[in-house]
Amino acid sequence: MDRSSRVWAARAGVVGPIALAVYFVAPAALGWPYSGGAPGTIAAFAQSHEALFYAGAWLQATGTLLSVVLFLALVKLAAPGGSVAGLVVVVGSAALLAVVLVEAAFLVAVPLAAAAGDDATVATAFAMSNGVFVRIFPLAPASATLIALGLVLRAAGLLDRRLATAAIALGFGFEVAGIVAIVSVAGVAAVIVLSVGQAAWTLVAGVALLRDRTGANAGG
Repeated sequence: MDRSSRVWAARAGVVGPIALAVYFVAPAALGWPYSGGAPGTIAAFAQSHEALFYAGAWLQATGTLLSVVLFLALVKLAAPGGSVAGLVVVVGSAALLAVVLVEAAFLVAVPLAAAAGDDATVATAFAMSNGVFVRIFPLAPASATLIALGLVLRAAGLLDRRLATAAIALGFGFEVAGIVAIVSVAGVAAVIVLSVGQAAWTLVAGVALLRDRTGANAGG
């Protein structure tokens, strides 16, 4: 990977988590309703905050895409010849992005249904985007991607070894939290905390890649 591509991938890893942070924080600051709220209340909020739903979907999708760019670049740098763990990162990243895009589609459906007066679809789409996917993405997409990425980084000695260890720990944490989330809201809370941790990890990894010189010419 040439120096320019490496820098752009690292920058993607910095901007992506920032977009995700705005996505997570903005709704809470603007009185985002609970997924169990009355359909009429959710519909009224969606109609008065339509742009928030569209912006949220964009931030979530874009932030995840940019994060995935960093993940794939790290695999390219750490294992240019390919490895099983590297392939798992590729597949896991694709699954992670797919799940996020479907969730974003449900998020966009909320104000559209509200404008049409379809409160039933409002309630369903809002519940799907706010209560369902948080229980799905940690079970395979997030956990597989982070565990495999940590193994790739550790084997290659790329970046700080603590980043590899942290990625593996986050991956196993997602898997456990995802299982707990099936039966308890405590698991959902854990997934949210781990999501913040994943965003922080991606940001740190992006900055580290910008500063690292050892892999500047790795991957060709």
